[in-house]
Amino acid sequence: MHFANGVLFIGNVAVPAIAERYGTPVYVYDTAILRAQIERVKRAFASLPFRPFYAMKANASLALMDIIRKSGFGCDAVSPGEIYIARQAGFTADQIWFTCSNVSDEDLRQIGDPSIIINVNSLSEIDRILALELSNPIALRINTDVGAGHHVDVVTAGGGVKFGIDLAEVRDARMIVEDSGRKVVGLHAHIGSGVDDPAPLIESARRLLDLSTDFSNLRWLNFGGGLSVPYRPQDEEFPIEEYGAELTRIADRMLRARELTAILEPGRYVVAACGVLLARVTAKRISGGLWWAGCDTGFNHLVRPSKYGAYHHIVNASRGSEASLRATFDASKMREEVIVAGNLCESGDVFTRDASGNAIARKLDPTRVGDLLAFCDAGAYGFSMASHYNARLLPPEVLIDGDSMQLVRERQSIEDLLKGQR
Repeated sequence: MHFANGVLFIGNVAVPAIAERYGTPVYVYDTAILRAQIERVKRAFASLPFRPFYAMKANASLALMDIIRKSGFGCDAVSPGEIYIARQAGFTADQIWFTCSNVSDEDLRQIGDPSIIINVNSLSEIDRILALELSNPIALRINTDVGAGHHVDVVTAGGGVKFGIDLAEVRDARMIVEDSGRKVVGLHAHIGSGVDDPAPLIESARRLLDLSTDFSNLRWLNFGGGLSVPYRPQDEEFPIEEYGAELTRIADRMLRARELTAILEPGRYVVAACGVLLARVTAKRISGGLWWAGCDTGFNHLVRPSKYGAYHHIVNASRGSEASLRATFDASKMREEVIVAGNLCESGDVFTRDASGNAIARKLDPTRVGDLLAFCDAGAYGFSMASHYNARLLPPEVLIDGDSMQLVRERQSIEDLLKGQR
């Protein structure tokens, strides 16, 4: 993104032109940023026998997934619906891992193709796969007892989490599979989301490598994803090259000796920075001695600030400056402090919050009613966590490729709210 004459551009397209054509709110994705992130992943782990997978829960837009698939990624799915979308995006069955999380028998039956790997989360899921006589390859998700993440709700390993087979049960899991005449073909560990330090990722990888010596029929070791991206002006980029070099140092020899493929499954790292949610300022008021700016979107479209107290950088796309962008942010040049709130009937519908969830003012270029706001780095867990709360419609999605813009998801109509109801 960049500014020219006070107007924000995504790629080479002016934000007001996007809003004029498609309205607001609208999600916009820059393919140049997406492709750059894809290449960073591939380059960082190129020295390993490596296959990148995409954790599609971050963003399941068909247009983005098509680009990701064509870049050589496989796909990590966590529901039958995600498997369906992945297949529609062109991923073949042998390119998909289905990672279980308290799945039902119906979920397991709906996997369909026996080439899809089932990554089990518990011993009881193994029992049900065998009882249903599913012939899919079986992998084990292991809780390596190393957890990390940007918020307690996204830490997925360690004590008191819902994910993964505990270390004390790994031997039993292997025996259940092997006693049935089947083989465990993969081990998987994912420690959390938004991990900003390679150290816990490397420690989890070490433990997975140690466990792998007890499994003679492995084809893959899946080290998970969870790599952080910068959201705040002071945030640093995740040191992916450092992580790749250290993972190569500890894993490459064993992987090659056993002819194993290393899998990593980033989601956020691939798509977060390419996405922007555009909204229009609809109200300006003073309350409690503070300025508030209301806009035509809410946590039904971008829930992360309300759910996690997460920070998303906000810029005035109509009358802004380079000093307002995250990468070049200069607070001393911002002339306004304002709380940015949404249009839902909820006191918690506020985008500018501290880590505890309290509403706080944010320094911005001056805003007026009618201005466009850009909520940055919203490509991950933005649209994918959106809802119809307050009977608000889901926004459209637009793909920017240099000078061109393309509608890749239509804005919903009011009639869509009643689809399927009687």
